[in-house]
Amino acid sequence: MLDPNTVPRSPENQILAFLSSEEQHRCRGLLHSVDLPQGQILYEAKAAIEYVYFIDQGMVSVVSVMQNGDSIEVGTIGNEGMTGLALILGVNAVPYRHVVQVPGRARRMSASALAIELKHDRELKQLLCRYHAAFVTQIMQGMACNGLHSIGQRCCRWLLTTQDRVGSHELEITHEFLAQMLGVRRATVTDVLRPLQNEGLISARRGRLTILDPERLAAAACECYRVIRNEYQRLMRMAA
Repeated sequence: MLDPNTVPRSPENQILAFLSSEEQHRCRGLLHSVDLPQGQILYEAKAAIEYVYFIDQGMVSVVSVMQNGDSIEVGTIGNEGMTGLALILGVNAVPYRHVVQVPGRARRMSASALAIELKHDRELKQLLCRYHAAFVTQIMQGMACNGLHSIGQRCCRWLLTTQDRVGSHELEITHEFLAQMLGVRRATVTDVLRPLQNEGLISARRGRLTILDPERLAAAACECYRVIRNEYQRLMRMAA
């Protein structure tokens, strides 16, 4: 059952944490810790993937950028996942920009090392396939959400999802950033957040937003938040 109050969680990548101790030890030499400063672009659209990143802390936004410069977030990756999933399908490039929106750290593996791992039917390959299925659910449900649900519901979903990705009720985000992620004007974000603040669900000050009542915020969000989160939990429990 969904419990949106279950934060914070361990600042450790959940895919790697699911590995047996033997597999974790074997993979340790392939992984290198790196910092993820806010705004760092991990991949540009259509550029070759040199490294994959197992996120330990922070959040990466997958962003679709139009020819006129407009952009919208189409997915997020936190410590539940890994960037560069296209490699497990034999594709060495991604169609969207990947940018660090919440700073943190990750463990990086070269694309060549992952390719060798994928040749063997080991635990890591099985976990990545399950995570890929969960990520596809996130993308497809997000498409339905954008077309069927209100900006207010989508905003609540985004805040709760970001809370899950970051593992904290405290989110370092601006109205400008949230507007870009939702694909709306800044003034629209202000209009959406105001009633949430007035009702005590969140508090917001310059550059920081705090979720005060996750349970009521989940009630205000659309069903998509539960669909995406529950599917991830179901798939990863099957892998345990």
